[in-house]
Amino acid sequence: MHRKNDRSGNAQNESWMRLHCYMTGALTLAAAVLELIMAFALNRIEGFVSAEPVLYIIKYLITPVTINCVLVLVGMLAMKNRWLSRQTRQTMVSLCMAGVCLVLYEVHSLFPALILLPVVAIMLTTSYGDYRLTSITAGVCLLGVPVVDLLVVWDSTQRHRLENTENRINWLLSIVMLLGCYLLCLASIYYERQRIQQAARQKWELRRDGLTGLLNRTALNDRLGQLCAGGQGVLVMVDLDGFKQLNDTMGHLKGDACLQKVAAILRSRAGEEAAFRYGGDEFCLVFHAPELRRIVQACEQIGRSLEEMEDFSPCRVGASFGVAEYRPGMTPAQLLKNADSALYRAKEKRGSVCLWKEQTE
Repeated sequence: MHRKNDRSGNAQNESWMRLHCYMTGALTLAAAVLELIMAFALNRIEGFVSAEPVLYIIKYLITPVTINCVLVLVGMLAMKNRWLSRQTRQTMVSLCMAGVCLVLYEVHSLFPALILLPVVAIMLTTSYGDYRLTSITAGVCLLGVPVVDLLVVWDSTQRHRLENTENRINWLLSIVMLLGCYLLCLASIYYERQRIQQAARQKWELRRDGLTGLLNRTALNDRLGQLCAGGQGVLVMVDLDGFKQLNDTMGHLKGDACLQKVAAILRSRAGEEAAFRYGGDEFCLVFHAPELRRIVQACEQIGRSLEEMEDFSPCRVGASFGVAEYRPGMTPAQLLKNADSALYRAKEKRGSVCLWKEQTE
């Protein structure tokens, strides 16, 4: 179940990473278009744009667009590079988005609201559910904002963000807001993980037998579907011998304890994911490798282990086994029917292992 959840989570992360990369490109394109519009609109406001037209185009259009296009290209190449780990690709895509946001934040320093761009870069990482990735992106933004504000002067003719006390206070509040956003993102990741884990537990419980802890009939049907789709495997049906006498003689509590002990033996011999409770005192074992000799040996060992149980004396509990191997074209229902037919024959001999293929010869 955990492997299936991991595969599902990986597919979702891959899908989000592609969207994340496309959003970085869309932001770069949108910023370029808006800058063109602003170049004409702001030029009509006297004194708002002090740079010469050519210099303005170089500083506010060509240079930032070139830098951002390089970042988008790096993100695209990282996303498509299967030699890199998924975590590395996600980190590079996230950092490229953060880089684009920081470039736009610095170039357009006239607009204090653009501090929201690094906030967006941090928030977009929460969909990956990775504390480390969000922390790295937040660290780059929290360090990047002071660095570009204190060390980079993009346009000396424009007012600086820190030119007076009021601006400096607003700037500090912006840094605090960035930090608060980061902490909120960590909290969001934590509660989303809790929700996913709770949903996984509920799904796990729905596929488990409440008494024995083995996988239940619903899980068995799914597993048989996988077995038939895979084209090979073996189904073993197990029926306890002497259990009804034990239940009638020693009571239902002892009967339940016996079923739990049987489940533990099946689990230890066949594996956690191979043992199922079919119903009552019937169990199933599913093996994907069609090695009949070893499977028969495993059934015989299980039978001996059951007969050696000492907690239910004077009653003795054993087991009969019906074994059916998958053959091309079989459905899960046919496989169950064949195993049940083999079990019926095994019950006639009590405590034996019967192969369905022997009945058809």
